Amino acid sequence: MSFVEMIPKRLYIGGKILFDDWDFIKSNITAIVNLRTKPDQPPFDFSGRIMIWAPLNVKVAPTLEWVIRLMKRLNRLMESGHSILIHDTIGKERLGFVITAFYMQKYRLLRDQALYTVRQKKSDIKPPAHYMRLLLQYENYLFR
Repeated sequence: MSFVEMIPKRLYIGGKILFDDWDFIKSNITAIVNLRTKPDQPPFDFSGRIMIWAPLNVKVAPTLEWVIRLMKRLNRLMESGHSILIHDTIGKERLGFVITAFYMQKYRLLRDQALYTVRQKKSDIKPPAHYMRLLLQYENYLFR
């Protein structure tokens, strides 16, 4: 499996889904959040599961409102008992941004604390500078 378990049996992160990863997904994942600019195409019937396509361009950060909406969706999935996979292509930049934002709101952490915590499980996480600035805006939103 090419994914990192962030919350045991509940939240996984990684890069592009490889063919061999679909067996793990079929057995363990009930919701996929795809940050890639290309949609996922599961090799099995994904009925009864949730697939969210939230494409991000690494060169252009989304809006603060986009982040707030995605975090609310992730919270609803977690509260509903889903096991979630969040992924992008490489698993470092866009994914790093989203998982850091998730940790900020879920665990009430400041940006740098959340990033440090995330890197304890996946050390190569590196949101680009413009995404880091957006995470500061998100921090101000969370802790105002």
